[in-house]
Amino acid sequence: MGPVGKCTNLATIFVQLTRKDRIRMRVVDLLLERSLQLLLQTPSSETRLATELSGCAPTELMDPTPFLDPAALLLTSGIGMNFSDERTWDAFVERLVDVPVSAIVFATGMAHHVLPPGLIAACTRRDVPLLEVPAAVPPLQVDRFIESVMQAERLAVVNRGWSLADECARLANQDAEIVTLLATVYNVVQSPLAVYDAYGTVIAQYPALATWTSGIRTKPQAGVLSIPLPMGLNNPCRLAIRDRDSDNPLASLLGPVASIIALQLNRSVSVDASWQQEIKSFVLACESWEEATHLDVRRAFQDIGLDPRVAASVLVADMSGEFASTSWQLRVALHEKFHTVRVTEFADRLVAFTQNSREDFDAVAERLLQIHDRQPLVLTTATLSLFELRLSVVHSLQLVQRIDRPQLAPALGLSAVVSATAGRGAKEAARKLLAPLREHDSKRDGPLLQTLRTYLDNDAQPSKTCSALFIHRNSLNYRLRKIETLLRLNLNSVEGQATCLFALRLVDVADQ
Repeated sequence: MGPVGKCTNLATIFVQLTRKDRIRMRVVDLLLERSLQLLLQTPSSETRLATELSGCAPTELMDPTPFLDPAALLLTSGIGMNFSDERTWDAFVERLVDVPVSAIVFATGMAHHVLPPGLIAACTRRDVPLLEVPAAVPPLQVDRFIESVMQAERLAVVNRGWSLADECARLANQDAEIVTLLATVYNVVQSPLAVYDAYGTVIAQYPALATWTSGIRTKPQAGVLSIPLPMGLNNPCRLAIRDRDSDNPLASLLGPVASIIALQLNRSVSVDASWQQEIKSFVLACESWEEATHLDVRRAFQDIGLDPRVAASVLVADMSGEFASTSWQLRVALHEKFHTVRVTEFADRLVAFTQNSREDFDAVAERLLQIHDRQPLVLTTATLSLFELRLSVVHSLQLVQRIDRPQLAPALGLSAVVSATAGRGAKEAARKLLAPLREHDSKRDGPLLQTLRTYLDNDAQPSKTCSALFIHRNSLNYRLRKIETLLRLNLNSVEGQATCLFALRLVDVADQ
């Protein structure tokens, strides 16, 4: 923007510089205040006149820079500055530019009847607005005016903050998800926001297309204001906002609403925690095929506050090691996508039961399966049958141990079917079938049982089996023929492989 002369219409400039989100008082605001009668004595750019004041600093020191905050307004009457050398004035202004100050307000009539020409020249060269206080206006009046206006501005920010918090509290009471709260805040601050968990992972953000850096933040990030959420945790989640202007009072504005966001995050966890024992009991009932009847499972399902007449989905995720950092993300995503959520963690597993999806299943699956591309996680489609749900629970708990990435569970799992049909007779028959291999291995210290298990685990592919066992192809062929002889079945047939696979799974269930 070009320079603005002393005779330019300041009201027009003010309109050009005003924004609807303007918070702090600016240099141009002082010029428009008639009671102060300030006169702009330098051609100053619109950018400099738009500078927001951080405060007023009355001083008569030759070098007040150690006591000045950036964007402070310097107010002086020049007592002790009785020199005419322009170089001295230039050095004085140069030090103030390094702070930098927003403007210099010089009171005439006390030590100086008119503005020193050297000061005017120095301010003009360095584009520092120089405002003259006429002798009829006490300099203290300028200081009091600035303080009163800034106090009113601080109060206005606090009021805006509480109004925003009230709106977010109203939405939270209507079971709004975290993203909805962030969108409400965004409409006020017009800057992207995100919530980080204790591991430095983004668990919610708005807008969705905004890019945020993941990872633990040990130092402040340039251009980002980070506010700890009061959650009662040693390592709380944090609210992050893109802060284009480090001088604006976003921390004061967002303080109250941060508490609402923290309460909403804690709400989901406290609700989940209140069902922890009931969820574990339901999972145990699902796995206890011989001890728990269908009526027991139905009662356990109702004990966790779910409706047997409504379709339910299951999610099981591995939370060990590095995957522990996804806990908040999964919980937030579950509460975003479902009206009813029951989730807990035990034995390094996150187990969730959901009902009443907010979106179609494809959208839900896309959100949950993309949280961590290497996390073992199983999601099942919704089912209205408790018989099928029971199978889904057992299958998901077993499947999550054998995968290395998120996936949708197939409609039917062999392990779950084996568990469901693993009566006493089936288990005894399985032990009897495999007994010749156990006897052979114990007498000859041979690995026939291990070979059979490895062969089937590798989809009956000889090359993969040899690699897993570190043996030659001829050794594998010899062992397989020996197994066929002892078990009296054909391992080259689907029926023979299926029989052995069922037997191994039944023995595993019996040994658990």
